[in-house]
Amino acid sequence: MKRLLLPILLITLLQAEESSRLWTSSDGRKLEGRFVKGSDSTVTIKLADGREVEVPLERLSEADAKFARDLTSRSGMEEQRKEGLKTGPYASHLTGEWEKMTAGDGLQFHFFAGRNLKADRVYPLCIYLHGSSNTGSGLEKREPGANGFASEAIYDKYPSFVVAPEAPAGTKAFKEIAPRLFALIDDLAAHLPVDRDRIYVTGYSMGSMGTWALIAARPELFAAAGPIGGPLGSTTVEAVPRIPIWLHFGELDRGEEFRSLARQLKEKNPAFQSTEYPGADHVGFHFKVAKDPAFYDWLFTRKRSTQ
Repeated sequence: MKRLLLPILLITLLQAEESSRLWTSSDGRKLEGRFVKGSDSTVTIKLADGREVEVPLERLSEADAKFARDLTSRSGMEEQRKEGLKTGPYASHLTGEWEKMTAGDGLQFHFFAGRNLKADRVYPLCIYLHGSSNTGSGLEKREPGANGFASEAIYDKYPSFVVAPEAPAGTKAFKEIAPRLFALIDDLAAHLPVDRDRIYVTGYSMGSMGTWALIAARPELFAAAGPIGGPLGSTTVEAVPRIPIWLHFGELDRGEEFRSLARQLKEKNPAFQSTEYPGADHVGFHFKVAKDPAFYDWLFTRKRSTQ
C-alpha cells in the first residue's frame, strides 16, 4: 500500500510547493502562505503581501513541521536530479557508449546514455532483462534487445537512459533479485532527470519472465512492458497489472500456451496486445522485435499519467 501511495504523495507535495496553505504554530496561531524553501531547522514562507518570513520548525505544529521537512527533502531531490547530468554517480558515464557499471550492492549492469542530453528535460528510463544464457557472464555480452534502444536510428528519435542489469551467477529468475533491480531503478531516478511517467521494462526469455514479475510487484512504477518469448512463470494472470503490455512469442515456442495467455490478459486488460511470429521457435524472432520501429514507437508513446 505504501508503494501505491508514494506517487500520489509526491504529486501532492509538488503541488503544495506552488500553492498557499494555512500553517499552524505550536501554540495554535495561524499563518497563511506559500512554501519557498526549507532547511534542517527552518522553513521560509511567502505571505500574501509578498513578504517572506523564516520560521523555526520548532515553532510549528508537529504536522506542519513534518510537512515542511518532507517538502524540503523533495525539493532537494528534484535539484539533485536536475544536476545529475553534471554531477553525481552517473554523470561521467553519459558517453554515448555502453558503460559497464556496478551498483552499490554489487549488481552489475550495462548503462547507455547520450552525451548531449539536456538538463532542462526529462528522459525515459528503459530496463532490458536478458535471457538465461547471459547469467553471470561478467558483462561480456549484450542481447539485441538492449542494443536496439541504443541504436542510432532509435536513440536519435527517442533519447533515454538504458539499463541492462546482469543476473549474478546461479540466478534462476530475475524475480530472485527483484529488490536489487528496484533499488537500481530508484537510484537512477533519484540521480538523473528521469521521466517518472515513462519507465519501461522489457526482456527476452528469462528476462521476459522477469518483466512479468517486476510489473506485478510494482505496477505503479511502469508505464509499459514488452515481454518477449517468456511465460508468466510464478506470476499469476490475476497479478498482471492493467498497464500497456505488448507480448511477443513464436508459433513453435509453446504457441498454444501463449495464445491462451493472450486471450486471458486481453479479457482483463484493454491495453494488452500480442504478436505471434509464424514459424518462429524460441530463438528465431527476438532479433526482429529489437529492430522493429513499430515496437519503439508504441513503447515510447506510453505514459503512466495518461493511463
